[in-house]
Amino acid sequence: MNAQGMNVDLSGVPETMLWPLWNRAAEMRRADRLIDDPMAVDLVERIDYDFAAHFGKPTVFHPIRARVCDDLIRRYVTHCPGTPTVVALGEGLETQLWRIADERMNWISVDVPEAADMRRKLLPDHPQASLLEYSALDPAWMEAVPDGEAPFIAAAGLFMYFEEADVRALLGRIAERFPGAEIFFDAITPHISKRTLSGLKITKRYTAPPMPWGIAVDDLPDFIGAIPGLQPVSVQSYADPFPKRTRLYRLLSRVPAIRRRYAGSLAHARAEKDVTVGDTHPPSC
Repeated sequence: MNAQGMNVDLSGVPETMLWPLWNRAAEMRRADRLIDDPMAVDLVERIDYDFAAHFGKPTVFHPIRARVCDDLIRRYVTHCPGTPTVVALGEGLETQLWRIADERMNWISVDVPEAADMRRKLLPDHPQASLLEYSALDPAWMEAVPDGEAPFIAAAGLFMYFEEADVRALLGRIAERFPGAEIFFDAITPHISKRTLSGLKITKRYTAPPMPWGIAVDDLPDFIGAIPGLQPVSVQSYADPFPKRTRLYRLLSRVPAIRRRYAGSLAHARAEKDVTVGDTHPPSC
């Protein structure tokens, strides 16, 4: 905590934007780091908040999520001609825009007013970015995507705070509105979801907000595939992308009962009916 830093008065879901920030900043201390995020370090130093007391010992899971999403966006941008559009839903204090650093991108950040205000106060303006104050569930943000575009939509750390019906409806609107669009999101399990509904204490100082939606990693491909116009490209657990950093978690994730109870998911889907699971072809943006 920096006594000279900026005070942040956040609670509930908006406060959770500080949690991945803490873990991304801590990742920068490692020689084998998965992401380069000096802006996260700077933000942690500037914010007057006891990160360690609230969130405890840093973990690798938020950096894994960030790296997987970074790689997908880089691949999308590389294969898209013209000006690729990226929509970041519920972005919080994510610094992905600067990590990707592609001069062709049109970046649209969508967040609730409280989180958007923190983003304006703490992060610099960017000539390629716009910030919209909407809930991700409000279809008004879709009007900001240029006509005919098939955007990449990042929804990291977001859908678990919605009801299942809202997640289905949002994914369905994306598939209908943006044929060929890609979307990345993550999910927790039903067991973890239930624990948050009864007050899941991360530390003595911090209780996670309720997360109503959870789904087992092995059920997620069918969930995505049941949404008209949307198909899974890949679904993996957090243990899969970087096994050297998740050895115990990966081992436990191979036990079916434990996997179903605890293994969080990383999902990549595309709004095309002819996409099959494991498809590695370039996106059709």
